[in-house]
Amino acid sequence: MTTSPFLIATTAAAVTTGVAGGVFYAFSTFVMAGLDRTRPAEAITAMRGLNAEAQGNAPFLTLFVGSTLLALGVGLAAARRLSQPGAGFVLAGAVLGLVAFVVTMAVNVPLNNALDAVDPAGLSAAEALARWRAYLVPWTAWNHVRTVAPVIGSVLMVVGLQRG
Repeated sequence: MTTSPFLIATTAAAVTTGVAGGVFYAFSTFVMAGLDRTRPAEAITAMRGLNAEAQGNAPFLTLFVGSTLLALGVGLAAARRLSQPGAGFVLAGAVLGLVAFVVTMAVNVPLNNALDAVDPAGLSAAEALARWRAYLVPWTAWNHVRTVAPVIGSVLMVVGLQRG
């Protein structure tokens, strides 16, 4: 296999997409469960802090946005070379790599914004529990999608490179 810009970009997209999926995996497997072990008002406060940090954290944003841009570029390049061996796998992987960004913007960010508008100090214990559950259940379910899609996408991009 010769080194080409497509090979380099696809390798970078596969690695960064897989790493981004790994970040979401951590949230799906223990961060959210750990928050759920605290009192709901404390969980809301902690999650608001995590969300604020994520929005301004340069290393995370570089990884997340960078993997999205790489997947987009690789997907477009693969679409133009669909007649070549492995390009379909790369395209499918790139599309799955983009799923995390789409779900984030369409589902998780709006849920985060709604949670940010909640003042946990002004809630009764029952209200805090109801608000936390209304956030936790859909946020975590969609975060599982943000975990699985890019990880599978990463694998498909690697398979595509091996077949190409």
